[in-house]
Amino acid sequence: MTTPETARGGTYHHLDALPYAMVVVRESHIIHANPAFLSLMGYPREQVVGASIEKFSTHAAPLMTERHHRRMRGERVPEIYETALRSARGELRVELNVSLSGPDTLVLVRDLSDRLLQRQVLQRMAALGASLPGIHSEQEVLHRVFEGLAELGLSHGYLVPEGERVRLAHAFVAEHTTSQKTRFTGQHLVDAQGAWSPLLQRAWREGAAHAESLAWEADQFVGGDRDEPVRAFLRLLAPLPAVCARIDGEREGQALLTVAARWLSEEELPAVHLFAAQVSAALASARIISRLSAHNTALAALNRLAAVAATAPEPRDIFEPGATELFALLRCEAVAFMLWLEKSHEMELVWHRGLTARTVERYQRFSQYGTMAEEVMLQGIPQLRSTEDFPEPLRTHLREAQRASVGMVPLKTGSRMVGTLVLIFKERRALSHLEQETLRAMGVHFAAAIESHRLLQEVRGRAEELARLHEELQRTQRQLVERERLAALGELSAVLAHEVRNPLGAIFNALAALRRYQEPDSPGHLLVGIVSEEAHRLNRLVDDLLDFARPAQPHPQPIPLAHLLEEAVNAASPAQAHVQVEWALAPDVPPIPVDERMMRQAFLNLALNAVQAMPQGGTLRVSARRRAEGSGATVEFTDTGPGIPPHLRARLFEPFFTTKATGTGLGLAIVRRNLDAHGGQISIDFPATGGTTFRLELPAAPEPQGPRQG
Repeated sequence: MTTPETARGGTYHHLDALPYAMVVVRESHIIHANPAFLSLMGYPREQVVGASIEKFSTHAAPLMTERHHRRMRGERVPEIYETALRSARGELRVELNVSLSGPDTLVLVRDLSDRLLQRQVLQRMAALGASLPGIHSEQEVLHRVFEGLAELGLSHGYLVPEGERVRLAHAFVAEHTTSQKTRFTGQHLVDAQGAWSPLLQRAWREGAAHAESLAWEADQFVGGDRDEPVRAFLRLLAPLPAVCARIDGEREGQALLTVAARWLSEEELPAVHLFAAQVSAALASARIISRLSAHNTALAALNRLAAVAATAPEPRDIFEPGATELFALLRCEAVAFMLWLEKSHEMELVWHRGLTARTVERYQRFSQYGTMAEEVMLQGIPQLRSTEDFPEPLRTHLREAQRASVGMVPLKTGSRMVGTLVLIFKERRALSHLEQETLRAMGVHFAAAIESHRLLQEVRGRAEELARLHEELQRTQRQLVERERLAALGELSAVLAHEVRNPLGAIFNALAALRRYQEPDSPGHLLVGIVSEEAHRLNRLVDDLLDFARPAQPHPQPIPLAHLLEEAVNAASPAQAHVQVEWALAPDVPPIPVDERMMRQAFLNLALNAVQAMPQGGTLRVSARRRAEGSGATVEFTDTGPGIPPHLRARLFEPFFTTKATGTGLGLAIVRRNLDAHGGQISIDFPATGGTTFRLELPAAPEPQGPRQG
């Protein structure tokens, strides 16, 4: 009988024995499909073999035919990729591993459903662990854990060490865990003692461990002396992988939680370990609450105090509600919080209720040496003393205030001592065990709130300091780079100006001689004029270069700014007679200590820039006013020109950068250099109405600046 495979000239029957789903494609059609692929897709062989591969592609997946054609043309196409196939049961997420064999393409198909299921189970297990805090009893925590794991379809066991043996306190075996379709909860194994299997030993020692076979580990636990029904069941267990994690108590391990599923591997070890840590934390919390639940008043007080501590932005926000709880629980007369000043070894009174003004004044701050506070902090447990146990003059002071007993509670978080809580009673009394435990727990809440605030303030301070240092470092680095660059430019400018000055002198002398031999209306006279004009422009450039190269060493003297501004604007205005000038000089502007020559040059350059920005005419507005934040003055030059394009604004103060045909590009660089030398600042605004505003901030008393080139 001729099959589609043989009709197409090839046979791949050896692939049928493989447990992996595989198909062979030739010319975009499937010529062979092994039983594993047919089982995965849910189609009979006659519907698969001979069909186009496009038949099994979904709209959401890339066209497999296109990939196949590109691969056959020799293009680079990924050999392994994820996609979706249309199976008889619906869309199926798979991974394709493609390889070429002559004219045929072999495709290994891997079902990713287990991976998705695995992710979902791990996510739900993490959510289960996150839901445990707040449960008030250990039994309820464990019940929630066992119930949740069973709902996830995970076989699990809870084992408690008992000396050299270990007791199986709870067990659940999921249906898929056995090699037969049997439903077994494992209840007849519960409360049975067994041996420490290798998995249990590694988990107890390392915190978590992985094993390849649950059946083998269970056999090691049960041993050879158990009854035949138990051993018969163990023979039904499939060789599933398992992960075991230690459940920790307050100071040591408490139990072991084992989880088994067919997809568990060492990669899931951290997830199970984290879940065990969540269970450990929930059990520890439940134990603490259970011990205090016998006395509802103390429990309620701690819960309220914990709620306030969790949301209190400042330590003082917890002192008031905490004192209210203490007054209600202990019937004390006064409450005070003393914080330990670690550097000076002193105690400082930071909050109180019920203390007399004399007591507050006397014990606002005192040395801890030789005091009850020092002893309480060293021992780390609450103490209560009668008035008679205190030395003078404290004993007399307590008697006069009609106080019979004083209690102190250490405020300690982790290994760090924060201070003490002081309780003062009118009558002699003792602290019960429950009261001591309650006070110790309250002290932890108080200390945690205080320490958290201290650490937060410290972190904020360090963050701000780091940000400030980073900004200062960047600013210093920019200044250093700029100074080095400007120093080099200044040196180059000085050399260039010196070299150009001498030829210019010869040119001017030659021009003067030529004029004597030229008639006013001759062509040569016109050419001499052009040469003269360009020589003067070069001479101005030399002047600017020398100004730029000259070290900025101001000699400040108090100068009225109005005088300098009028001189600068009057010198710049003749260049454009059709520019109107508006003045806005406030009368309260004080004389500013500046170098008159350097500041006149800065004002002149800004005025010339503004006038040259308005070749068709406009308005130049010059203003000066006292600085709003303190002494000094603010000067502004505003023109109504076309403004400065955004892409050029960042380069305005660069030396030799200009947009003018006759400019040198040094005017604004000199302005900023002069402002820097005076400790001032210059900024640029671009009003919405158009034009440009140059704003100068001049301090009243600038700090001395070192020489700066450029």
